[in-house]
Amino acid sequence: MLQSLLNVQSLVPGDGHVLVVGDIWIDHQLTLDQTVSRREYLRHNSAAGLSLGLAEAGLAVTLVGFVGDDSMADVIDDSVASAGVASDLLHIKSWSTFTSAHQQIGEVADAKLDADGRRVRRHKDERALPIDGMSEYESHLQNRAERYLGNASALVLVDWGLGSIAEPRALTYVARQRWVPSIAVFGPQALAERYGDADHQLDLSRRDFAAGISALKAALPSSVALRT
Repeated sequence: MLQSLLNVQSLVPGDGHVLVVGDIWIDHQLTLDQTVSRREYLRHNSAAGLSLGLAEAGLAVTLVGFVGDDSMADVIDDSVASAGVASDLLHIKSWSTFTSAHQQIGEVADAKLDADGRRVRRHKDERALPIDGMSEYESHLQNRAERYLGNASALVLVDWGLGSIAEPRALTYVARQRWVPSIAVFGPQALAERYGDADHQLDLSRRDFAAGISALKAALPSSVALRT
């Protein structure tokens, strides 16, 4: 369902929730298999997948990120909602939700990045986020994330080189001002130095979903609230 930035209602997360912000994609190959549940499409270490795993572990989780205005976005919405994740997904007009196809071309040693640390697209069907710097969309994501930090127990920033997080240092700064620990999760195409201000860094490039969830849970503070 297409959303306008003018009418997206903000959430009211409960105290002690884990705020997860960043890159979201869906496993396009599994979507062709009618025998698996929709949640299986997200069992990887994206922001949506990690939110799903934490919620299934009984934690209170809020997810903020970008999706397209297509059916894939609806699958993500429904999947995280069914797990109990409070999601504030920003639907970008005339753009398709990222799929796992980016991994088939992204995990190469000579992948080029632009000046903002975003990977230069190599595949003819791959479309970069249609935003540049602190655009309206990125400003909206930044503002929502800062608002939800007010009563969060932890901030998790997820970067796989897709360009969702324009200013990670701004978010880690706000988190520190509010005494909220920050955890940076990144894949092979992210620039780790962008997250030097985070309290913890987790490289999940070579970890499967179960190992990623385990590592993230171990990094979370004991103050994290359980899902009610």
